[in-house]
Amino acid sequence: MKSKLLKHVLSVVIILLTAALAAILIVPLVKLARPVEVKVLVEPSLSSAPIYYAREYGIFTHKEIKVDATIEMVEEPSKALEALTSGKADFALLPWPDALHWMSETGDTLLCFFSVDFKVATPQEGLFPRAGLKFDVISDLEGKTVGVTAGTKIAMEAIVVSTEIDPTTIEIKVYPSEKLLAALEAGEVDLILPLEPYFTMASTHLSEPFSDGAMFLKWINSPYPGSGLFVTPEYFRENELAVRRMNKAMDLTFLDMARNSDSARAVIARVFGIEDRQLVDRLNLPNFMRSHEIDKNTVQELTDKLEIYEAIGRGINTLDMGVVIPKEQLRN
Repeated sequence: MKSKLLKHVLSVVIILLTAALAAILIVPLVKLARPVEVKVLVEPSLSSAPIYYAREYGIFTHKEIKVDATIEMVEEPSKALEALTSGKADFALLPWPDALHWMSETGDTLLCFFSVDFKVATPQEGLFPRAGLKFDVISDLEGKTVGVTAGTKIAMEAIVVSTEIDPTTIEIKVYPSEKLLAALEAGEVDLILPLEPYFTMASTHLSEPFSDGAMFLKWINSPYPGSGLFVTPEYFRENELAVRRMNKAMDLTFLDMARNSDSARAVIARVFGIEDRQLVDRLNLPNFMRSHEIDKNTVQELTDKLEIYEAIGRGINTLDMGVVIPKEQLRN
């Protein structure tokens, strides 16, 4: 009797252990087979091109990626930061100055694995004066009103201080990206600082921008880390699979866009409703940087410049903070 009972107990134990082992082996495989659902916030600029390109050309749903991405365009970096850090969004494409400002103010860290560099050869922004305004040197900003977007306000404030112009003589007004040109033409401001694709739109309606564009590069840093795709450390710890898949999606998108720059411009044209084919062909694509290509020293140099030019309250050491995720942590 005892022998039969012992055999029964052993059988039950074996069944339970087998089931547990099967769960240990199968559950991760099921998780890997399912798409990860993510919410990605982007800014209204050409820096967002890879995100939209990955969606339109099926890179997110590629069998090696499996990302179910919801994309939302957010005009104000402060709102994107709030959503990212409160867990209402998983990834956010943010202007580097705004991300660095947030880290300086809070003492917390954001992590970046895909970045956008602005270069002189392909300007992403420029300062356009209104018709009839004499604007020959940067000191002509004195007494003027400048229209900027929410994503360029911090950088513009740094430019003003860097050129030793009395900041109190300049008014900086924030407009939605699509309303900057109208504000200039209506005489509400003396100059505007639009980001691409609005940079090229402005150049088709106005004369060429002051000093051929690329204000940030001339007065703050060159090359200039324009925007970065950020996550919080907490999200990375709890959702490594999602971050690794997004990183791989950006890697594949980078390679695909390099071969199909016209397709990238076409995607942006559809997103922003640009129908003029000649204007689309003129759009300047920025330089996209994968995690292992991001120059950590350049990011730190930008941080130092923003502190010197009083755009952020206190300096931070982005190298010690590990702001750029090492490629080793992003491997599948």
